[in-house]
Amino acid sequence: MNKEYIIKDSLTTLVIAIADHQQTPNESYVGTCLDKVNNVFKPQWMKNQDDILCLFQVCLEISPTDINLVVKCCKLLCKVLPKLSIGEENLLKNIISWTLSCIFHFKACVQHSEQINEILNFYVCTIQTFRNLNINNNKIISNVMALLLQVLEKIENKSEDPLKNIDALTYIMFLDATVVIIKDYDHINTIGIYIIKFMEQSINQKNYMQSYGQEALKYGLQILSQLIDQSKQWTHDNFNKLLPIVLVYLRYGLIFDPSKFPNDLQPSPIVQWENPSRLDIVPTINMTNKRRQKKKRITESKNKVPKFVTISVDDEVLMDVRDSDFSEDEPCTSNIIGHITLDIRLLAAQIMKKMFTIVEKKMLLGYLYTIVDGPMNIQNCLISEVGNSVREPSSRVRATIITAITSIFNGSKIFFAQAQYREKKGAFTTWSETLADYMITMHNTLLKDFNMETHSVRLVLLHCFSTVISNTPYTRLNKSLLKSVLDAILAYTKCEPCDNYLRIGVFRCLSSVFNSELPEFEKELLIEKRTEIVNLCLYLFKETKLFLESDQDNTQMIVRRQCWQILNSYCYHYHGLIENRMLINIAIEDMKYTKQTLLRKNILSCLKQMSAVSEGDDYKSARLEKWKLIFRKLIPPMFEEKDPQTLPILIESLSTIGSDLFNELEDELIDSYCDELHMFVACEDQNIQSAAIATLGTLIKYEKLSKNPIYIRNTIDGLLYVSSVNKVNSVQEKLAWTLNCLSEILVDNWDLYEIEDEKLLCLAKAALSTLDRKPCRACGTRALGLLLSLIDHTDVTGQQFGPLYEDSINILINIANGNDSMKNRWNSCNSLGVLYQTNSIQKLPETLKNNVFNTLSTLIINCCNFKVRHVACSSLMYNRRDLYGNNYSKMWHRLFDAFENAQNLPHICEYKHQQKLINQLCASFCNLCNLLEPSDISGLTYLFDSRLHVIQNEMGKFCNSNDIPNYSEMLAATHNHLHNILKTKQITSKQEEIVNSLLNMFDNH
Repeated sequence: MNKEYIIKDSLTTLVIAIADHQQTPNESYVGTCLDKVNNVFKPQWMKNQDDILCLFQVCLEISPTDINLVVKCCKLLCKVLPKLSIGEENLLKNIISWTLSCIFHFKACVQHSEQINEILNFYVCTIQTFRNLNINNNKIISNVMALLLQVLEKIENKSEDPLKNIDALTYIMFLDATVVIIKDYDHINTIGIYIIKFMEQSINQKNYMQSYGQEALKYGLQILSQLIDQSKQWTHDNFNKLLPIVLVYLRYGLIFDPSKFPNDLQPSPIVQWENPSRLDIVPTINMTNKRRQKKKRITESKNKVPKFVTISVDDEVLMDVRDSDFSEDEPCTSNIIGHITLDIRLLAAQIMKKMFTIVEKKMLLGYLYTIVDGPMNIQNCLISEVGNSVREPSSRVRATIITAITSIFNGSKIFFAQAQYREKKGAFTTWSETLADYMITMHNTLLKDFNMETHSVRLVLLHCFSTVISNTPYTRLNKSLLKSVLDAILAYTKCEPCDNYLRIGVFRCLSSVFNSELPEFEKELLIEKRTEIVNLCLYLFKETKLFLESDQDNTQMIVRRQCWQILNSYCYHYHGLIENRMLINIAIEDMKYTKQTLLRKNILSCLKQMSAVSEGDDYKSARLEKWKLIFRKLIPPMFEEKDPQTLPILIESLSTIGSDLFNELEDELIDSYCDELHMFVACEDQNIQSAAIATLGTLIKYEKLSKNPIYIRNTIDGLLYVSSVNKVNSVQEKLAWTLNCLSEILVDNWDLYEIEDEKLLCLAKAALSTLDRKPCRACGTRALGLLLSLIDHTDVTGQQFGPLYEDSINILINIANGNDSMKNRWNSCNSLGVLYQTNSIQKLPETLKNNVFNTLSTLIINCCNFKVRHVACSSLMYNRRDLYGNNYSKMWHRLFDAFENAQNLPHICEYKHQQKLINQLCASFCNLCNLLEPSDISGLTYLFDSRLHVIQNEMGKFCNSNDIPNYSEMLAATHNHLHNILKTKQITSKQEEIVNSLLNMFDNH
């Protein structure tokens, strides 16, 4: 018989049966018809959409009071739902409404649980279909919410009657299934308020220790978890209500005395934070060791080597902890109630972790008292020594709580800095001390827990330690926290048997410790432990040596890599690591295993850091020996190999040799290396190319190469080639850096080289081309100014360099006046000052020179950055009167304007630069006085009479200052020049009066 006919026939029979049932009830017959339809509606037969829609419409005619028929309909419709087509929004709305209506007609009876599950299963499938069809109809959601309000009211009106509370469980299960489609904030807030009230009221009710009551609590927490996922704003607005709920339910099933629960469930923040600003943070965030050492490493140049973006050693990922890792069960989970209480505590911990991640850090830290020190604080869950509390028996819950603690500290360093800065300013002292107490308490709790924990939780704890250490301002705490951390974790690196995942976690913590700013007594502790730390690494190198041929993912290889990582970090504190020949030899041997790319990157980074931190005479012989070994055994095979992952690190590490040490290396080692380096400038791999270009810039400043014309010419050719073919940002950044280094060498030793005029212009054009990119401008603008200044030493005509000069000056003016970074504007002003003094600019239109003067003299008055004002002012200090030309008088007026405006801070951050600016203005005043001629005084009479008092106090301070370079010679020269003017017989009495007024400012000197 035709399948389509069978389906239609069964549907027709069902329609008639339902119609008759509405007139004369016959539940048995309708049930038989439904069974028949269920048998013929097989997934492979359901192709006609009309039949599917008809079945839904027919089933919706069944009264919600006919529970048995409703259950059969739900079983049948579950099979048909996946076949429903897009565009049936109203049908789905009616299905949801019909299903919710059905649950109101259940009688309170435990035996109905199977029927409820069938209806709930169908309801969940309907909601899932609603989501899968991407239906975004606010009207439908509003209709659903109207029905949900009835559910919420029934949940709120629960009583001590157990049967009614079984109904409440049913309602809350359906609410849990519905929340996933609720997106609107108002709807989320409506549901959230009801559920929060439900959870608060349920905590002390004895009947909620029964299984059905605990199930309701479990679903209530699941609803809260979904609401938190749905709306971060709602979570933030209700954090003070959610926090006590999760803290209380974290102890659910472990505290049976209701009197133990706090009466006040509404905590208040103990501090109101302001948004962090540069004022709050900058003075207290010290430069990290990495940045400090990198800055120290490049001592030969005024600008820092651009950062290499692709060759940093990746942090090893701590192995993910799976649910199966938590195999131990808590003692009370042998029955259903025990399992449910565990689920409740786990859900509470997971909600807490989500909230701590979502809410703003300043709000979270404001509630630290409730979290760390309140009656339901989370420390009680981890250790048993606090009060009469019971330690959380489930390792999974403890691990989740520890992850939540990690979230508290993650990214909080900026707020710790703010609290400490305010303490320095005489405010916020109490909060700063409280904050320190809380951090110390959390440290101690985690350390106590570490000693008694299971393996799986220790892995999570180690990750927490790493985060806590990285974000804790140890320098401000007067406790030996570092020692306690080291004592706790080092024992797990050589224990028998020792798990490698645990070792990896320990090494992550050690790296965090070594990379942190530490107080002096903690640094001394690290140095005292140098033998223990180095011997530990040597022991593990020996243990893992047999696995060097294994895959990189082998845990033994991860351990080996982590050893090199902690040695790299340890260099910051113990600079003598380079003297350990055994480590150097192991490094050279490990580099032979070419497939161990990650290991080789760690080794090269470590060798580079060893060299960078050990500058000076103390370790000179060890550094020289190491570099000779590298040049002989490491560089030749790696240059031949050309591995794009490791070769850039090796090339970059050569910038840490230092000029003195480089001079002592044999020529046969250096010559071949330099030739290869020039070849790498044209390499197709951008990482290798970038590293080679930047390293050329550093080496060119070394005396042995700066006096080598061949090396200089080869470098110029390489840079011009790169400028013409590669416009990638990362390459251009290194190009700008090296052009800057090259320009400084050319300015200092121009007569030593025979540079063609055309190449000089090409170099200037290359520097100009880098200014299109902001990261290149600091070095590019400086290089451009120096290279153009060299035109004075050539035979290039104005017609040849004129257009380049004009374009360059216009671009430099735009950068100086633009909304660019301080460093870029600073260097642009410096270059404008250099170009203003050249002979070449005299051959160009006067307007160009005036534009430079007007730009710099305006910046000294109104630039919002005082460092830029300072350099603009110094760029206008010339020792020749003719360089000012007609702008000399204007310079006096601009200088007085600058003095007046220097008293007004555009931003509080500029306060620390204010005095340096004023000192520079005073120096410029002295310079202008030193160039003053009697003929100038008549035009400046009114200015001196009306405004000389503006600078009198500042000049008095300047004359009595001892920390200004060459100020004595400057003041003496100015004083003598003004005396000589008085000796001139041609000056008038008014002019003499003004000169005496000027001279009085210097008489105290």
